[in-house]
Amino acid sequence: MRRLVWGALIFTLMLGLVAVSASARKKLVRRNPIPVGSFWNKLKLRSDHQALLLLLGGMQHAAKIEYQLTYSTNGVAQGINGSHEPALGNTQKELVFGTCSNNDCIAATNLTDMIFELRVALENGQTLVKRYQISP
Repeated sequence: MRRLVWGALIFTLMLGLVAVSASARKKLVRRNPIPVGSFWNKLKLRSDHQALLLLLGGMQHAAKIEYQLTYSTNGVAQGINGSHEPALGNTQKELVFGTCSNNDCIAATNLTDMIFELRVALENGQTLVKRYQISP
């Protein structure tokens, strides 16, 4: 008789734990319904190493995208800031190392300390930050 009572008590406790675990899982899913892994990016140096190619995709849950490329040329700090409107869809951007005026560009030389940072604000309030050190 004691075994039967203890068995029923243990069964009831285990059933309660399973119910709590299931409700805890439901709350976790509700808290973060937007898949973070849908956004992707790819970086690649152009074949002449005078520009960085940035490819962005999977932006259906992105609210805002900003990027910054910093580098030094002959010991002088340089940089490029930019953004992309996620509603425009996938894109490819070419970030040129150098300066341009009226379509006349001067390429940067002796590139060092190249760092690229990407910030993606998601619709669910999360912000993804990806940082890359680029080797020439």
